[in-house]
Amino acid sequence: MAETAENHEFEIDREAVYRYLRTLVTLIMVLAGVWVFGAGLVLGLLWYFAIGPWVHRRQVEALRYRLDGATLRIDSGFIFLSRKSIPLDRVTDVVLVQGPLLRYFGLWQMRIQTAGTGQQMPEGAMVGIPDPDAARDLIMRRRDEAAGDNRSGA
Repeated sequence: MAETAENHEFEIDREAVYRYLRTLVTLIMVLAGVWVFGAGLVLGLLWYFAIGPWVHRRQVEALRYRLDGATLRIDSGFIFLSRKSIPLDRVTDVVLVQGPLLRYFGLWQMRIQTAGTGQQMPEGAMVGIPDPDAARDLIMRRRDEAAGDNRSGA
């Protein structure tokens, strides 16, 4: 995608996101396996060494975050595809979150909050952007520009 003043594709630290997903899902598999089957370690190891690497590589390769004019677009998934378009004039905040596992891998999660959804859940989330503060500032600046265009056009 050509970079213009209107369009911007965010860089993603794909290797760190891959390691994070692989670890997170393996931990979940172990805990769920112990609880449900009593064989969590076996399931976790099978996932970690056999199935997980292939699945998580495909998930990470499918991630794409971009600003397209006055819209933030988030693409993810390779089995169940998700393409989310968030109008920037609806964005109320971009919250940076870093729990213990994200911190271990040097990652932040950017949660995109919007007006009018009636939910406490974020409208979208982005993980693995190397400079989340600069990305947040860019999104908020573009949001302010989009909101200004809507006010002057009304």
